[in-house]
Amino acid sequence: MTVAAQAVGEYLADKASVATSSSTPHNVVIEARDLNVHYGSFHAVRGVNLAVERRKITAMIGPSGCGKSTVLRCFNRMNDLVQIARIDGQIYFQGQNIYAPEVDPVEVRRRIGMVFQKPNPFPKSIYENIAWGAKINGFKGNMDELVEHSLKRAALWDEVKDKLQQNALGLSGGQQQRL
Repeated sequence: MTVAAQAVGEYLADKASVATSSSTPHNVVIEARDLNVHYGSFHAVRGVNLAVERRKITAMIGPSGCGKSTVLRCFNRMNDLVQIARIDGQIYFQGQNIYAPEVDPVEVRRRIGMVFQKPNPFPKSIYENIAWGAKINGFKGNMDELVEHSLKRAALWDEVKDKLQQNALGLSGGQQQRL
């Protein structure tokens, strides 16, 4: 990590600490307390305190390599999948420590998703991209209604309702992200 990236990371940690102290607990949806992330012997994130409030826009801004994505991956325990990663500190989602031993990481990921900068839909139809997650989780309801509801929530329905059987890779980048 460059000195500039480290300085920005420390600045963000200081600003996040200020935001945490002024937040009201009932409005906080996700909170990081003294979050530290190591990849082997490399200390990637140091002492981050951050409160993300309900219905507020929160931005993490900084240069490449300062730890933004690393912190975000902690919010849904994606770093659990990195063998050399070690996470210290606590992260709370709606008041529950998501790193508590009794918490199932798969359940965390069902509740906290991520939209990546580079979309990566399955090379299948738009419909199948939506229905796949429900199918593997044993959904027994009306799949057509679920797909329509999901696409409406993602503000995609009007754009794709007549193209549900077309390949999702044919969508624009922004549409693929929303998918």
